[in-house]
Amino acid sequence: MRIAIVHPYPWPEVRRGAERYLDDLGHYLAGAGHVVEVVTGTKGKPRLTRREDGVLFRYVRHLEPGPAARVGLSEVETFGARALRPLFAWCPDVVHAFTPSGAIAGRLAGRPTVYTVLGHPDRAQLPPSRVLQGLFKSAVKSAHVTAVLSKASLGALRDTFNRHSVVLPPGVRLERFPPALEARTGPPRILFSASLADRRKRVDLAVQTLSVLLQRHPDARLALSGEGDASWALETASREGDHVRAALDILGPGAPADVPARYREASVTLLPAEHEAFGLALVESLASGTPAVCAPTGGMPEIVGHDEGVGVVAHSTDPRSLAEALEGALILAAQPGTASRCAQRARLWSWDEAVGPAHERLYSEMTTGTESPNPGFEPDSEWSARFPSRSRETDGADLGAGATDLEGSSHFR
Repeated sequence: MRIAIVHPYPWPEVRRGAERYLDDLGHYLAGAGHVVEVVTGTKGKPRLTRREDGVLFRYVRHLEPGPAARVGLSEVETFGARALRPLFAWCPDVVHAFTPSGAIAGRLAGRPTVYTVLGHPDRAQLPPSRVLQGLFKSAVKSAHVTAVLSKASLGALRDTFNRHSVVLPPGVRLERFPPALEARTGPPRILFSASLADRRKRVDLAVQTLSVLLQRHPDARLALSGEGDASWALETASREGDHVRAALDILGPGAPADVPARYREASVTLLPAEHEAFGLALVESLASGTPAVCAPTGGMPEIVGHDEGVGVVAHSTDPRSLAEALEGALILAAQPGTASRCAQRARLWSWDEAVGPAHERLYSEMTTGTESPNPGFEPDSEWSARFPSRSRETDGADLGAGATDLEGSSHFR
């Protein structure tokens, strides 16, 4: 099968969950024998680059800011215009787009198109611009399949826009995150692994949670791992007190190869994000054998679970609740067997075992016109019970108001 993946930014030039998703997707599909072309953007010269795994990257030049900027359109929204020509020329069997403009380009090229909504599509994430809302509405209405990252996002898209979707999450390449199977003992080391520039990831809340945790664990430390300016996190720490600032470690993004070791060296990974459709950092943490704590919103609780013994979902999104959840997770981390349970849990999102085949089944359904009973996932009882693939009751309904944005941006384009 010839599959085009369309997104304005490539990994690792931009290191967010969205870019990691499309990079891993291309790697899996090429390894499964498909012909994969990633149509992506650059500010430099257009070029073609073929990776060792066989994935062809077609870099097209972003449009310069112009009249479109005056109506709130960025290079994310105008990228579809650049992607349209190569899609026409190559004529792939399936287009998988990760922005509204990419999805519209796939449909204009006359190709079967999957549009993945990368953010959590609830009403709080609606952008103020009617232009951006209209772009999102057009993408969802025109795509052959609209995919979301979690069961929670499926419900949000249905409730907010009265539209059906398929749950199709990203995965983890387990070979990149080998687990450390020993119990996590010693001084608590909490890891926050997310963009520091994206305020929805709530690094400020992580720092406030550390302040509460230090009351019970004065030797605890919080490591901040991710791109972006950490100054606002440091300002939060300074307001909490010098002892909180002294307990912070600013790691920066590091190289991609550095990240797995950061998970293994942590006692617990903390993600207090809001409007989080999935939470790839949580899966990477579990794959590394490290339990996780998350806020009780979006798709994150579907990963950590409530009785799985691999972490704790906080009761609410405030520093005391999150610190209480960390206390519970630290107890888990110190127990023999927890790391093994974490690694086993992460296999639910293995590219090779679950997530990759789910993408292939969906593409096959789109190109052959045959409908499988559960196109998003393997018909495994545990898997399908947790993540039903499709909401059918609103099929064909009008979308209503639109929206846009993805992780690392302002809404969910």
